[in-house]
Amino acid sequence: MVFDIDGTLLDSNYHHTIAWQRAFAAYVDAHVPTRDIHRCLGMGGDRLVAAAAGDDVEAAHGDDIRARWEQEYDEIIEETTLFEAARELLAAIGAAGPEVVLASSSIPKHAEHPLRLLHAGEHADAWTTSEDAGESKPDPELIEEALKKVRGSRAVMVGDAVWDVEAASRADLPTIGLLTGGYSRQELLEAGAVAVYDDPADLLAHLDEALAAADGTAP
Repeated sequence: MVFDIDGTLLDSNYHHTIAWQRAFAAYVDAHVPTRDIHRCLGMGGDRLVAAAAGDDVEAAHGDDIRARWEQEYDEIIEETTLFEAARELLAAIGAAGPEVVLASSSIPKHAEHPLRLLHAGEHADAWTTSEDAGESKPDPELIEEALKKVRGSRAVMVGDAVWDVEAASRADLPTIGLLTGGYSRQELLEAGAVAVYDDPADLLAHLDEALAAADGTAP
């Protein structure tokens, strides 16, 4: 199973939203609404500036805004924490047999925090960071690179954003969605998720059902 981290296992989407909002405010005269920023979370930072604020802002200030976002998120990353049962979910999947890959698109220094909280060395077979792919979500490259790190030809994605679902679909993977990132159940289903659960604890409680949905064998 391939897991997104931010917003899926780590309660960090709104921290990222605030960090991006502060970064935009440092360089853009017009207010960039936090709602617009949040709707772009899950895609790569190389795409987010233009998606949230327009191509002109990207052309004029994109790299500066990304650098400022990194600085702002550095200040609050330690405030982020795992969702309930995130670690237990990984352990249960590993005990059942499937390999676990953490497909983080974070920069390496930001990935260190959730990997440490998740006890990744114990509960995951492999993981990625932004350095593992040249293209960011919704491009499927990061997921494809994650799959190269483990055995097997079949996999399931678990993510919180429509961008996770789109990237997985482009890699021919079914996606189980979680509501933890702030996207609605309907949005995730319309994007193509095969099933949607509230959070890692809810997925853990319905794991057999969720895997059957991903495998196409659910009644």
